Amino acid sequence: MTLYHKMQNETTRLEEWKKYYIEKVWWFGGKGANTQMGYENANDVQIRIPYDMNENLNIANFNIGDIVCKGNIEKTITSQSDLKEDEYYNITAINNNTFGNNAHIHLGGK
Repeated sequence: MTLYHKMQNETTRLEEWKKYYIEKVWWFGGKGANTQMGYENANDVQIRIPYDMNENLNIANFNIGDIVCKGNIEKTITSQSDLKEDEYYNITAINNNTFGNNAHIHLGGK
């Protein structure tokens, strides 16, 4: 999974996108994946990122509105429109599930 994390450059005061590749994720849903949840939610994606399988995973690298893409996207972007040819989702929910035997970050996206 490729994460594009929106940040503000303190020097230029402009928005920038920092790219992270996260190799081991559990990806559920996606574009047209499931209409059983109703058409409004048919394109939603749920992603679980296990801490024990991804070194240096940091919850601080995720914000509502950041962008996730399935796979390793090589592009450096300056705006979301740079991904118009790729399957991407905006993060709408972030949960840090650190309890139990399966600690992970859970993302929801549209």
